[in-house]
Amino acid sequence: MKRRILALSLCMALATPVTSLAYVKSPGNPSEVGKTQAELNGYSEETWAKLMDNTLEYSEIEDLVKNFNVNISSAWSKFNDNINSLNLAIDTLRSAKREMSSDATAAMNDGDIVNTMLYKAQGKGLGMSIQAMGTAKDKLSRQITAANAPIRNAQEQVVAGVEALMIGYKNIENQEKILDSMIKMYEETLRVVNQTGSLGLSTNADIIKVQSDLANARANLLTLKANKEKLYRTLITMCGWSPDADVTVADIPDVSDDDINKLNPSVDINTAIGNNATLIKNRHNTSSKSSSFVDAKLYQSSQDEDILRANINELYNNIITDKGNLAAANAGVEASKATQNALDTQKSLGMISTAQYLGGRLSVLQKQAEFESARLQLNTDYNAYMQALAGNIDIK
Repeated sequence: MKRRILALSLCMALATPVTSLAYVKSPGNPSEVGKTQAELNGYSEETWAKLMDNTLEYSEIEDLVKNFNVNISSAWSKFNDNINSLNLAIDTLRSAKREMSSDATAAMNDGDIVNTMLYKAQGKGLGMSIQAMGTAKDKLSRQITAANAPIRNAQEQVVAGVEALMIGYKNIENQEKILDSMIKMYEETLRVVNQTGSLGLSTNADIIKVQSDLANARANLLTLKANKEKLYRTLITMCGWSPDADVTVADIPDVSDDDINKLNPSVDINTAIGNNATLIKNRHNTSSKSSSFVDAKLYQSSQDEDILRANINELYNNIITDKGNLAAANAGVEASKATQNALDTQKSLGMISTAQYLGGRLSVLQKQAEFESARLQLNTDYNAYMQALAGNIDIK
């Protein structure tokens, strides 16, 4: 009997959750043996393959942060280790319960009433433990629980930061392309004014002006490239790559009219309130308190909800404004194409000088820069709105 009790003590000890530092990428219990990496991590083979390639897609940021960001993945790993430990403990206790049932049957066949009752009682106790552990495991396994709320909140904040970082990176990338084109035109303009200067058709002041513009553009490009490199290293590291990895940062998809039409601040505010960590904390902090404390907390929650509602409406209005600005910038780009065609025609007919032609080209580039800026501003504000719905917005 002592041996049996000792065995039960060992079984119960297995129920104590353990933690590890690595993200779970190997079988956590016998039922997971033989599964692929994609299956172990809850993805289709195709989706997992895309996550594992060396291309950073905007739509993959949440999954990359969850699985490969050092801090977030470690937190989820420790959390998931507890679930796996409960699974293992449940399997162990079920095996012990089967042994108890077998022993009870054997004792009953031998006419040993005392041990029959004892084994049955122990089996019933094991069943209750299994049921309690199963309930705990089911609660932990849910996608959204109070237990994993701190990890989810931290993850959402990192995701929001990475999304903003990627938008900023692509903005710098667009500026770099435009500056490259500007430098080429300044170089060509300098060559022309030097030629016309030798013919007395341009002044020394004209030459100095173009030299200054060219020097400023080159200096700006160097600064831009240095900042771009820093952003790139930070961006890929936060998504789980090593700082020296060679990662392709894909283009950010445009926010479509359908995306914007789906937004409805009067309805979305309920989602934002339900997900906001500050409001959730205040609501949960009213239990077992005095009535005056509860009243004060409820009043504060009402005030916070009003502020959040105002923030949601402001973000929505920003998006509508951005949409209008983008349409205007797009019209400017279309008009600049006509300007470009006219410049090409005038230059071919000798109607304008090379300097005039290049000056007109700079104006065309400016329109393109305005369009890219408007496009990324819409992405930024749309991202902020979606983060507000996820509860990741300060109430102030």
